[in-house]
Amino acid sequence: MKAKNIFKGLAVVALVAGMTSCSENYLSTKPQTSLDDKDAVSTPEGKKAALYGVCQSMYKQYSYLYDYRWFNGEPWFSMFYGEVLGQDYFSYFWTRSDQNVVNWNRMRNNTSTASYVAWSYCYGLIGQVNRIIDATPIEDVSDAETAFRLAQARTIRAHAYVRLLQVYAPRWSDSQNGAVKCIVLHKKAVDPSGDVNAPLASMGDVLDFIYKDLDEALDLYEASKMSRFYEWEPDEDIANGVYARAALLKDDWRTAQTKAKDARKNYDMCTADEYIAGFAEPASDWMWCSTSASAGMYFAAFGASYACNGAYPCRWQSIGAGAINYDLYKKMDRNDIRRQLFFTPDKVSDPANEANFWNEDYVSPTSIDVNAWGEDGPSPIAADLYNMGKSAYLRVGAVKGWPGPYTNPTAGAYNTKGTLIPFGAQFKFWAIDYYGSSSFPFMRAAEMLLIEAEAACHNGDETTAKENLAELNKKRIDGYTETTATGDALLEEVKLNRRIELWGEGFNWFDYKRWNEPVVRKAWVAGDTGSGNIPAGQAGTFDVSLNSGWRWIIPRKETQYNTYIDQQEIMK
Repeated sequence: MKAKNIFKGLAVVALVAGMTSCSENYLSTKPQTSLDDKDAVSTPEGKKAALYGVCQSMYKQYSYLYDYRWFNGEPWFSMFYGEVLGQDYFSYFWTRSDQNVVNWNRMRNNTSTASYVAWSYCYGLIGQVNRIIDATPIEDVSDAETAFRLAQARTIRAHAYVRLLQVYAPRWSDSQNGAVKCIVLHKKAVDPSGDVNAPLASMGDVLDFIYKDLDEALDLYEASKMSRFYEWEPDEDIANGVYARAALLKDDWRTAQTKAKDARKNYDMCTADEYIAGFAEPASDWMWCSTSASAGMYFAAFGASYACNGAYPCRWQSIGAGAINYDLYKKMDRNDIRRQLFFTPDKVSDPANEANFWNEDYVSPTSIDVNAWGEDGPSPIAADLYNMGKSAYLRVGAVKGWPGPYTNPTAGAYNTKGTLIPFGAQFKFWAIDYYGSSSFPFMRAAEMLLIEAEAACHNGDETTAKENLAELNKKRIDGYTETTATGDALLEEVKLNRRIELWGEGFNWFDYKRWNEPVVRKAWVAGDTGSGNIPAGQAGTFDVSLNSGWRWIIPRKETQYNTYIDQQEIMK
């Protein structure tokens, strides 16, 4: 049933509500969270405040998980599950923290914190929005504010279920056409004083519920005629984007192509200058993102651990900020602007020094950290590393007063003496202050373009796929000419472009899982310039059959009280 047939008396109210414009300083305002349940369920204003509280919970310091490398919501989720486990991103930060995570040994351990974080976080979001949704049946909606907030609540609920499927569900090709049971489906708020038991739902049933939620959300957005005020809250475009992501999980290529195109209709691809200007503040193609305000995050901020100038990489060296897999880097076009964001052998001024990236005197075999400045002075590649870091700093951070990358700055000077920077170190993610405050993209238009292109390949629409690649790469590669690839070769080109454009943004492991392709990490070997840049302890091939098809096990904290879940069954 379409929205116009559901809501009575909504048009006049929506006319006024739709006049709200977007403030330029939307990220400087902290979402409200001080609201009791009675207010949240009784008034439109209460629903708004409650919804803003949910949005804040997507990026905050979680005290009960603080010790597990500072869990903070979406940014942590993206990096941990989406990148650390994958092929194209290496993090010595996590190798030092928990090597069993990097090697996937935690994936089937139901008592590990790693198996619990995603479950706890996603059902936390679902529990919050269920209270908002339950308060007002869709047929009783009579004002624009309520319609808009219920649409947002459904969008977030769908997003949370997509996240759960990414982690705990099988890939669609292993799901028996959606029949495999995977997660609990809470359609309404759970009453803690009642029966908390709930059976596992099938992957197909969960996806059907996600589609229904998003269909209703899109109708509600349309009826409300309202626009969001902050970029950390969802809107119609985000709902279409979540829809496209869900469709990918189902190999529903028609829906994926349509929804991805709809999602990005109000956005252009960010320019090359924007892309290399430091992922810390929203660019023109950022559709949904966290606030860049510190908001009491401190060392739990995303940038504190993952930004090239974050607190830990700069002040406690060898903690890491992530490095690109050198195999992926070598696949990038030589004129690709994104090459500027990684410290790799081609950055040295003297080609004779490229071999030093595989010299144990200058690179640690266990961390792949480059020794920029030894006891006897600078290493042969120290000047190049210094110059690249300083160039990046002057281009990105100096003019804005941000800290320098991979350095202990003194009196505002840029100084790499004594620092350790990994082979392939990234200069993509930046922090805007001492602790590491920054904005992290939850969704970009570039992702939607690449979903559209991938789906188009499966739909036999190669013209659209090529147009999409051209739209993106004309802003990334100097002198780009449209690809002549067709068939499987074109699909592989789209997938490669996805890996490059979205590097470090939380997609790699999820993509390889749904592509049904093994993760392959090539080891660093001393003296072998044809080897990779992954320490031997984290290198190797991770087959598609591992861990029940790359499924994280449901945590024991759920199964020990939810008796409807067969513990022996999920341990298989």
